[in-house]
Amino acid sequence: MKRTFPSILLFLLPFLAAAQSPQEAGRSADADLRDALERLSALRAEIRDEKIPLAREVSDLERQLRDKRREVDRVQRRRDTQRIDLNQVEEGLRLRQDEIDYVSNLVAEFTRILDSRKDISERRLYSERLEPLLLAGEEDLSRQQRLMRMRGATGLGIDRMERLIGGYTFEGRAVSPGGRVEDGSFLLIGPLVYFASSETEGAGLALDLGAVDPNYFPLGGVFDAQIHDLVATGRGRGPVDPTLGDAFALEEVRETLWEHIQKGGIWIWPILAFAFLAFATALFKVFEIYTVKMPPPGTLHELLRLIDEGKKEEALAYAQKVPGPVGKMLVDGVLHIDEPVELIEEVLYERMLEIQPRLERLLPFIAVTAATAPLMGLLGTVTGMINTFKLITVFGTGDAKNLSSGISEALVTTEFGLIVAIPSLIMHALLSRRAQGVMANMERMGVAFVNGLTRRGNGSPPKA
Repeated sequence: MKRTFPSILLFLLPFLAAAQSPQEAGRSADADLRDALERLSALRAEIRDEKIPLAREVSDLERQLRDKRREVDRVQRRRDTQRIDLNQVEEGLRLRQDEIDYVSNLVAEFTRILDSRKDISERRLYSERLEPLLLAGEEDLSRQQRLMRMRGATGLGIDRMERLIGGYTFEGRAVSPGGRVEDGSFLLIGPLVYFASSETEGAGLALDLGAVDPNYFPLGGVFDAQIHDLVATGRGRGPVDPTLGDAFALEEVRETLWEHIQKGGIWIWPILAFAFLAFATALFKVFEIYTVKMPPPGTLHELLRLIDEGKKEEALAYAQKVPGPVGKMLVDGVLHIDEPVELIEEVLYERMLEIQPRLERLLPFIAVTAATAPLMGLLGTVTGMINTFKLITVFGTGDAKNLSSGISEALVTTEFGLIVAIPSLIMHALLSRRAQGVMANMERMGVAFVNGLTRRGNGSPPKA
C-alpha cells in the first residue's frame, strides 16, 4: 500500500496543480518529492536490511543441497560397488557351475565308453555297477549329487584297466556250438577272451555274435586243453586269434554259390538262362569259326600256274584239295574260268554270300545277351528295392536283418547281370572279329584270283 500511494499522488498531481496556483503547486510538488525520496530511502534501507538474511538463508540452502548431492553420490557409488561385487560373485558361481557340468559330462562320456567297450562276457560282472551311473544323468539330481554319484565310474574304469593288464578270471556262462548255455570261467587278457566250461570239457575262444551271452568256439585237440589249463591256473600257453573273432564271424556268414544265387529272387533265373544259352552258343561258335581252315601260303600262286599252263582238270583237282570255304570258292572260280570276268566275280561273290551267314549265325544272340543281362539285373534291383521298402513299412529300419532279403535281391541280380554281360560282350567282339577275318581273307583270295586270271589273259576281257 505504501508503494502504490506515491504513484497515485503523481497521477493526481496534474489535476491538483490545475486547481492551485503555480507557486502552491511547486511547493506542494517539492514537498511531495521530498516525501517520496524519504520513503524511497526508507524502502531501500528496508530492502538492504532484508537482503542479508535472505542471502544467508540461500547460502544455507545451497550448502545443504551440496551435502545432499555428496550423500547421493556416496550412496550411488556404494550401490554400484555392491552391484559389481554381486555380478562378480554370480559370474564366479556360473563359471564353477560350468566347470561342474563339464566334468560331469566328461565322466558321463567316460561311463558310456566304458560300457560300450566292455566285453560281452563282462556284462553280468559290470552291469549292476554301471547301470546307476548311466542313469544318473536322467535323474532329477543337483550338480553336486550327480557328480558325486558318477565319480564311481573313474574308479571302476581304473580297476578294470588294472585287471586287464595282467589278465583276470571270473565266472560266467557261454553258449556252446550246439546252442547249449553252459556255466564256466572266463579269462580276459587284453582283447582276448577264453572260456572253459565247468559242466563239460568244452573250451575255446569266446566271441560276441550279438546274443545275450557270448558264444565259445572250440579249436580242438591240444588247443582246448591249453585253454582249460590257462583258465584254471592263469599260467601257460594258449592260442591267439589275431582277427579277434572276425575269422569265425566270416565263417559263420560264408555261403555257397547256390545260396548266393537263391538270394537273387525271381529275376536271377532268366539271367542264368541267358548266361547258359550264351555260353553254349559261344562254345559252338568258337568251334565253328576257329576250326575254319585257311589255305596254306602259295596255294593261289600254284593254282594260277596250272590255269596258265592250260591244265584245267589238274587245277580243278588242286582247288578241290584246298581246305575250308576258300577252297569251295576257288573250285567255283576254276569251273568258270572260261566265262567273262564279271561273271567270275559274281560267282565268287555268291559263294562269299553263302558262307557269311553261316559264320555270323547265332552271334546276334550273344550280343542280345550282353545287352539284356544288365537290364534284367537292373529290373531285379528295382524289384529288390521295392521289396525292401515294403519291409521297411512293416518292420521299420531298426533291424537290418529284416531288410537283407530285398537288398540281397537288388545287389545279386545286378552282380549276375554284369557277370553275364561282360563275358558275352567280349566273346561277341572276338567271334565277330574272327568271322570278319575269315570273310576278309576270302575276299582277298577272290580278288587275287580274278586279278591273276586277268593278268595271265585267262577269262574274257571286261566289256567296254
